Amino acid sequence: MKSLLLIIFGFLAILPNLVIAKISFTEDYDFYLVHPYSKAEILISLNKTTPISESGEKFHGYANSHVKWNFRWKYNNKSCWITSANTDVNTTYTLPKLGTNLVDVNEIWNQWYPKLVLHEKGHHRLALKIAKKIESTILDMSAETKCSALEIKANAIGHGYLSELDELNKQYDQRTNHGETQGASLFSYL
Repeated sequence: MKSLLLIIFGFLAILPNLVIAKISFTEDYDFYLVHPYSKAEILISLNKTTPISESGEKFHGYANSHVKWNFRWKYNNKSCWITSANTDVNTTYTLPKLGTNLVDVNEIWNQWYPKLVLHEKGHHRLALKIAKKIESTILDMSAETKCSALEIKANAIGHGYLSELDELNKQYDQRTNHGETQGASLFSYL
């Protein structure tokens, strides 16, 4: 019994110095309807209705991830240190939704569409990876004598990783040719 009490008191003594991290995420979907009336019209219908365009090029899917962070700190008259860090990733997917029920269109759609979603989910995974880096780096920060300096450095870490996320997304699209190497190119199925 005495040993148990010592363990409990020992745990309570270190409890104030524990650092806590928590990543949360949400995934939302915005669909645009496509109504191809034949296999030959799938690509035409997608290109006509997609709201996604970059530098004049049409895309059929898009993942837009926002990474936010917050942290808490403690101060003891000598120094200020991080006690917790949390990140939140919100990804909104813009994807087509098939508005017809034709057999030849569905056959192609059912082969292609899951691969398009897989590619877009890859962007979300990159955002989660960056969120983890933000949290762990902020939690590993050294104490500062001024809390304002600690806050500035922690936010600079987050913004630096957001720049890295932009670069990772570009590299991912270059490496996969916007999902083509993952089977997300409709041309492979027509």
